[in-house]
Amino acid sequence: MPADRAAGIVYVDAHPGIGVNQLRSLNASIVNEDQPFGPATNKTLDPFDPAHGYNGLPPDHEPDGDSTYSDHFVDKYAQGQSRRMNGLIEEAQQIKKKIELGLIETANPNDLTQHPFPIFRANARLVQLSTGVQCCTLNPTGLLQDSSGTLSLPQIIHTVRVPQPEIREDDEDENEFEDLSLTSFLTANAIRSKHSLDESKIDWCSTNNSTPCAVANISVPTLVMAMQGHYFIRDGEYIYESAASKDKQFVVVEGATHGLGNCNACADYHGTGPYTNVPLNLWNYVRDWANARF
Repeated sequence: MPADRAAGIVYVDAHPGIGVNQLRSLNASIVNEDQPFGPATNKTLDPFDPAHGYNGLPPDHEPDGDSTYSDHFVDKYAQGQSRRMNGLIEEAQQIKKKIELGLIETANPNDLTQHPFPIFRANARLVQLSTGVQCCTLNPTGLLQDSSGTLSLPQIIHTVRVPQPEIREDDEDENEFEDLSLTSFLTANAIRSKHSLDESKIDWCSTNNSTPCAVANISVPTLVMAMQGHYFIRDGEYIYESAASKDKQFVVVEGATHGLGNCNACADYHGTGPYTNVPLNLWNYVRDWANARF
């Protein structure tokens, strides 16, 4: 029997893929994977240095602050993340080759899902530190308004997410690491790029877990919904732009969390809202979108 086919797809705050999320989480200041906590780091790419704009936890700065990085720093940091990821890919491939040649012993040479490939200092995503990084849509689009459940006129939509300077503590914790194997890294957690934030410089199909690569081959009606209280707004817009469907739409849900709820913390932090109707508005919109087509 032929496989069932989807009549349409709704992407509800879909992220762009595990590989690119891993890429954007890497601490770009690390230059030696064997000594990620050693002194030999690139200080010019330290995202937790107040001199670069980090507004973090005491005694550095104000608690729960929003970091402000220069465009130059963000650009160099994004390039540094790509450099580090590409280096990790090269290292993993070399280990795999040496195992195949019998030069490295492992528990089961035929099952590299068991060969560890941990990554340290991988909790330094700029979008969690600064609301100015990937702040908003590039093009005007509709905002699903919390008060009315209707779409606004097209506009540039800015995030209301809350910065998380506390991720520094996890990034600098020697007991925190990405617990990966060679297989899990090289398949889903690795992606080639030259710049972690410039979509045109990311090889989206160099991983088996990439939403932009997948949607380029999907032509059924598509609704992409991003949550204003999270950091996938621009990613949602790019997923929409990459979709092959002729019938596609992109909207941002006002005051919504990644979990599709009301972002009370967003309202408190930014002095906006309150947001009270996110789940009702979101699912009513999905219902109406689907009923209009199927």
